[in-house]
Amino acid sequence: MRLILAILVGSTGLAACGGGAPAAAPSAAPSAWPSFEAPPTAPAPAPSAEAGPLPRACALVSAAQAEAVLATEAALMADEPESCMWSGSAGVGNLSMLHVTVLEQDDEAMAAQVFDGIVGMQGSLAGMVNEQVGEKTRKSGQELDDLGDQAWLSSASIGGSFGPHGVAARQLVVRKGRRLLNLNVTGTRASDGLGARLEGLARSAVPQL
Repeated sequence: MRLILAILVGSTGLAACGGGAPAAAPSAAPSAWPSFEAPPTAPAPAPSAEAGPLPRACALVSAAQAEAVLATEAALMADEPESCMWSGSAGVGNLSMLHVTVLEQDDEAMAAQVFDGIVGMQGSLAGMVNEQVGEKTRKSGQELDDLGDQAWLSSASIGGSFGPHGVAARQLVVRKGRRLLNLNVTGTRASDGLGARLEGLARSAVPQL
C-alpha cells in the first residue's frame, strides 16, 4: 500500500517533466475525462507580461493550510524549489500526503500542453495499476471557473475500497499563463470536503504565481 501511495504521488512529477504523450484539453462536462493518448489542443504561443521569479512550492502553502487540507496534523517531508510535500496521519493505517508542484514553461502553448499531460496522467496511472490488481477504477473530473486560465479538479481510486488495500487521489491542476500549480492529495481514506479545501488552497496560491 505504501508503494502504491508513493507511485500515485510521484506520477505528478512524471507528467510535469514531459514523460509520455500530452492529453487533450478537459471537457466542461463533470463526467468527462481527457484522453491521455489524444493530441493536445493548445493555444498559439503568445508573449506574456514579464513575471517575477517563480515562487518556491512551499512558499505557497503554510503548515496551517496543509493541515487544513489534510484534516490532520501534517509534517513537512520535502522542500524543493518546485516541489513541496506534506505528510499527515489520522491514526494507524490512515496516511495522506499533500504534494505541491509549481512549474514554468517557455510559452503558454507549452504550458497548456503540460497542463493536459498532468490532467491525463492521474486517470491513466490509476487505470493501469487497477488493471494489474483486478480492481475497477473510479474517477471523475470537472473544470473550475475563474481560477487561472485553466483549472481541472479530479479524483481517482486505486486498489478497491478505502482502507489497508485502497488509495484515493484528488488532484487540482491550474495554469496561469506560462506557470502551473499542481495540488495532489493521496491517501488511504475518503475525506469529505477535500475537493473544496483544495480549491480554497488553490485560490489562495494562484495569485502568487
